[in-house]
Amino acid sequence: MKPLPLLLASAMLSLNTFAAEESPADAKLRADIPLGGGLKPNPKVPAFVVVGHGAHIITSKDDGKTWKQTFFAIPGADHGPWATKSVTYTNGVFAVPVGWGGPTIYLASDDAVNWRHLSSGESKLPEGKGDPRVMTGAWSLTGGKGVFVSSGYMTFSATADLGKTFTTFGMWGAFKDDPRGKLSTHHIGAVYCGDASGRFLALGDNRGTEGSKFGHLFASDDLGKTWKWLAPKGLDASTGRGAMVSNGKLLVMTDKDAANAWTSADAGETWDGPHTTGTQRAVLSVVGSEFWLCGKKSRASADGKTWGDLPAAVPEGKIIASDKGTLISIASQRFNILRSTDGGKSWQEVHSYTPPDIKGGAQGLRDGAFGLVAP
Repeated sequence: MKPLPLLLASAMLSLNTFAAEESPADAKLRADIPLGGGLKPNPKVPAFVVVGHGAHIITSKDDGKTWKQTFFAIPGADHGPWATKSVTYTNGVFAVPVGWGGPTIYLASDDAVNWRHLSSGESKLPEGKGDPRVMTGAWSLTGGKGVFVSSGYMTFSATADLGKTFTTFGMWGAFKDDPRGKLSTHHIGAVYCGDASGRFLALGDNRGTEGSKFGHLFASDDLGKTWKWLAPKGLDASTGRGAMVSNGKLLVMTDKDAANAWTSADAGETWDGPHTTGTQRAVLSVVGSEFWLCGKKSRASADGKTWGDLPAAVPEGKIIASDKGTLISIASQRFNILRSTDGGKSWQEVHSYTPPDIKGGAQGLRDGAFGLVAP
C-alpha cells in the first residue's frame, strides 16, 4: 500500500470540492488499495478499531491506552464515495464499508493495522460495472459466524469466505407480490442476533406514505443469502425508527428519540414494550451483556425493560467495550477518544485529532468495534 500521506496529498491536488459523484482522484485512491483475498485470520491480540468519514480508521492494540491512525483516504462527508459510518468484526477480521450515495468499497484487516479491499476481485457485482472493487451500497456492515453482511438501500450482500465471493439479494423482485404493497426503504442497518439463532436481522426506515412507524424488519436465516420481510408483533406503539442492537441473546430497539425501548427474545418476531428509558436523543450501545443509552442523561439496562442511571461522568456518544471491561467512548461531534477502566466512573482522553475543514457532515468518529486479531 502507498504511504497514506501521499495518497491524501495526491487526491487533494485534483479534488478541491467534495461531491457524491466519483472523481478521477477517488478512482485512483481506490485502485491504490490492494485487493483482498490474502487475509489470514489469527485472532490472538485484542484490538479496538474506530472509524469516521473519509475512511478515517484509528486503531489500538494495547487495551485502548494508545492509538494510531492506520488508514485515511480523503476528507469525506455524509454522502459520497468516502462517507464512513460503520465498522464490524467477526472471526479475526475487521471490515469497514466506505461510500454512501457514491461508489462503495469494503476495507478489511486481519491485524487492525494494514487495510485492503475485502473483495479479492473474483466477484464483480452489478454496481461496479466490471470494477471488482465496487461493492453493494452499505449503510452498515455487520459480522457474525465468519460472515460479513451489508445492507443499505434495497439490496443485501454477503460473503462467507472473506471477500472471495459475494451473494446479493434484491428486495424489488423478491417482495413484489407481498400483500402489504410496494416496499420502499433504505438506511438499512443489520445486526447479528447471536449463535443461538444464527439469524441476521436488519432494520430499515419507511419511505412510503403507508407502513409502520418503526420502519421495516428483514431476517435472514441462511447467513445473509436470502431474506424475508417480517411482520413483527408488538411494535405498533413506536413513534419512529430508532436504533437496534443485540447482545447475542436479546434484541433492543428504540424509537426515534430513544425515549422508549422494545425487546425481543425470539430474534425479532415478537417484541415487548414500550419501556420508558428515562433519557432522550441518546446513542444505543452494547456493553458486555448490558444495553447503554449515552446522552445528556445516560442510562443502562440488563433486560431492556428496567433502566437505571449510569455514572454522571459517562459521556455522550458510542461506547465500545473490550473483553476485559475497558470502555472506549467516541462521538460524531467530538474529535477525541476517551477511555475508562472503572465502569464509566472516570474517563481519560487517550487520543485527539484536528478534523479536516469540510462541509457536509461532522468529522468525528462514527462507530467502533472490538475483537482479537493477528499480532
